[in-house]
Amino acid sequence: MDGNALVFRDATSSIDNLIARAQENPLALSLADVILEEPGHAIEGENWRPQLAPYKPWVHDAALDETDELDGTDGDLLIVGALGMGISDEERMALIGDALRGEGAGAAGAERPLTPHELWTLGQTPRWITPHERETSQNRETLENNRGTTDTCRETNLAACETSGMLHETSSEADEAPGDSYGMAATDYFATMVPVQVRRDGGGFALSAVHLSALADHGLPSDQLIVAVPAFIDGVPVVRIASEAFARRFTSGASVRLLVVPDTVEVIGAQAFGSVCAEVVYLGAGVRVYDPAPLDLALPNPRLTARRYRVSPSNERFVVVGDCLLERIGAASSSSVGVAAGNADGGGGNIGDCPINGAIGRRTAVSGGPVADDDGSVFRLLFAEAPYGERLAMPDGVQIVGPALLAKGVTPPHVIDAPASLARVDGAVPPETVWRGDDPAALARVVARCGGRVTDFQAVEDAQCWYGFAAPAPMAAPDNGDAAVAGSPSAPFAAASASPTSREAHLVAGPPAPDSVSRQFSSAAHARMRGASDVSAREAAASAASAMVAPVSAADRLALPRTVEGVPLTVVAERALITAPATLSLPDTVRAVRDGNACKGTRKLMLPEGLRTIGAHCFCSRTLAGPVLIPASVTSIGEGSFEYAVVRLAAADAVVHITSDQLMSCFLATPDDGIPFDFTRYDDQLLTGRGLPDHLGALLHRLAAPFRLAPAMRDRIVEALRERAVEACQYVAREGDIAMVRALADAGFLDDGDLFDRQIERLRASNRTDCVLFLMNWQHDRTEAARATAPQRARDRFAL
Repeated sequence: MDGNALVFRDATSSIDNLIARAQENPLALSLADVILEEPGHAIEGENWRPQLAPYKPWVHDAALDETDELDGTDGDLLIVGALGMGISDEERMALIGDALRGEGAGAAGAERPLTPHELWTLGQTPRWITPHERETSQNRETLENNRGTTDTCRETNLAACETSGMLHETSSEADEAPGDSYGMAATDYFATMVPVQVRRDGGGFALSAVHLSALADHGLPSDQLIVAVPAFIDGVPVVRIASEAFARRFTSGASVRLLVVPDTVEVIGAQAFGSVCAEVVYLGAGVRVYDPAPLDLALPNPRLTARRYRVSPSNERFVVVGDCLLERIGAASSSSVGVAAGNADGGGGNIGDCPINGAIGRRTAVSGGPVADDDGSVFRLLFAEAPYGERLAMPDGVQIVGPALLAKGVTPPHVIDAPASLARVDGAVPPETVWRGDDPAALARVVARCGGRVTDFQAVEDAQCWYGFAAPAPMAAPDNGDAAVAGSPSAPFAAASASPTSREAHLVAGPPAPDSVSRQFSSAAHARMRGASDVSAREAAASAASAMVAPVSAADRLALPRTVEGVPLTVVAERALITAPATLSLPDTVRAVRDGNACKGTRKLMLPEGLRTIGAHCFCSRTLAGPVLIPASVTSIGEGSFEYAVVRLAAADAVVHITSDQLMSCFLATPDDGIPFDFTRYDDQLLTGRGLPDHLGALLHRLAAPFRLAPAMRDRIVEALRERAVEACQYVAREGDIAMVRALADAGFLDDGDLFDRQIERLRASNRTDCVLFLMNWQHDRTEAARATAPQRARDRFAL
């Protein structure tokens, strides 16, 4: 590794060796190697007050000809203005070139070479002048060494890279690749400088921009890069990395294998590494402030596939344990460890910046997960290395979980093992996550904000479902205002000494949700961009579209077992089935389904007889194939359940249509007569029809099963049906039965002769002979009844 190179390419050396080499050779630059950003300040002739400044004609500044700081010039205006006047580049260069050569020099000045500023004004050179183009003895010696490497490099057209100053060191085995204008396709190693911007920060420098995208602009490979942040500039340490230092506009197209932060850096911006495609980030010994922002793997270009951290053993603030980046936040005390309930609201607790002594202590084993230091320190978990496995074990001693724990754009872990010291969880964690801890009741209060599902370490996994065990609780009316989570006091866990016969099993979490259609398409597109797949964009889109309309297969079915390890399954815990397969079947041992089991994705639902309570906001997939049978044993249903579905209440023998507005729920948690539905409120909804999955069907089903239907309301429903008579006749012929036809006839809907004839014709066209026969008999009976009640004439008595 070259000690004066900020970027080099190495795809074979181990990360540990690369870190050691970077630490042994800290990068030291001079002010001539960087672009210094000066803060805004007034100069002579300028007025920074609100009023207009006096007119000052433009005068060419000869000092700009000898400086490398070209900020503030107006060369771009000359080019744009020339184009606007219709002058070609050749004419513009000729006119301005003659003027520059003859400016105050006469005929003798025509032969003088153009300065860098003049060349840039003419558009002949890039605005950024590489450090190796500057006339210094060190750079001249470096350029001569590069030019004299081997004949192979000269034959592979590397002269362009040498002239631009980008190439500092090349491999002698580099061969020219077909189709590569710079011959760099086979380069395995090179070291170079890229544009670096810094600004003064107190007694040191702050790194504000690293233009890694300049590599691609000069035809150099931009993958497998090793980036070493400079430690010194003119002997002054670099103490800060600004949040925008590795912004996407500076690093687009560059893939970094290792990014090394030197020991001199003390502060790192929260978003400093969020937009750079860096697989490994190494934090030096001096870093004391770093709170990473949530990472999105899809944000960098190219897309980031993994992110890991390494920390110097001499760093007293940060440490990597297992797959987690931790920050020491203080020393543990008797009041700070195991106070999950007390600090769950985010306040209180003595976890400030306490003195930190020593380096990493020795490790001891605990049951909750990986072990941090055993010197009494408490930690804040900043980041877990991505991608994730099925389970993530937090190190012991973690008291706070930061908002950047999990990265976006990657499948999150299904299970998180939490230590007993956990007191607060900041930020959002996927609600499908299963949290395991020694004290589930306390852990449930800690993770209540992020909505995690909680169990203990005695829970078992079977067919991707997690089951916990609890002591049987009396079946009381649920209190929706104080919904319990699995493992909370309302669903207490049994002691380890409890006998199997005194326990009941409950479902803590169902199988993980499959990847969404958009994520499948995104993964396929990313694989295609990396060359890992030959699937075209059209094929990827077709595959994603077919997944949306794919038929339900036998494998897409979840039938919960009656017993788990010999213990009957009686409860589906809160949010256990946030998502569920297309077909869901509950066993007859289940007595309660708690709140939040939305079962998104379920199309066919089978509820058993013996089920007693259904919590709030359950079975809300909006794709349920109805009507869903709710057994007569169910006496309590929470609000918002069966959203936008058609259900059949067995206790009332009625089919009802549930609105999509959960604030207008008609279900009852504590009914007086055991039927958990408010038919009076439902009848009011029928007249408006807002949010119903099938308004016409709801009206017809209500007449077909007039449970607690007032006569006045029945007449109003009939009037509403007559306004849509044609649609109603078609609906009855398509989906109705004899019960619906009889109810319509009894309600007076078919009293009109034309409407009766239209209904008969529709039923005959649909081959509903049973309904046609019923209506014919019904019409004959009506005619005979009317004839019997009418007074007869004498001639009619003797008619044949």
